[in-house]
Amino acid sequence: MHKKTKRFVIVASNQELTSLAYRRRLWIATRNLPVSRRALINLIAAVLYDYKGKVIWPNGWVWPIPDIDELFDIDGRWLSLWLEDCDGEPKRQPRSTSIEKLRVIDLYFRIKYPDIARHFGK
Repeated sequence: MHKKTKRFVIVASNQELTSLAYRRRLWIATRNLPVSRRALINLIAAVLYDYKGKVIWPNGWVWPIPDIDELFDIDGRWLSLWLEDCDGEPKRQPRSTSIEKLRVIDLYFRIKYPDIARHFGK
């Protein structure tokens, strides 16, 4: 019997990404990945660029995958700052200009670790 494969993934909405609880769960999952910050950016790029299905908005429109290196800058400084903690909580809250970066990280989890991503919104 053939297993049906998922041919599309839906990116997180702005509403999801502006939820403090959602962002905190995304932050925790990202901090728990056993890779360096630069390696994580490369891993995100590889997973997103190699994905064979469609990436769509919640309304069904196709979402174009951005240039990952351009989005995160070459050195990944934003990612390092975002992942800093203070007593087990995020030290910094991302600005509204960081929504696309969060969307890309979230999309990485939706493709690579869907069972983890499923809990971000709970």
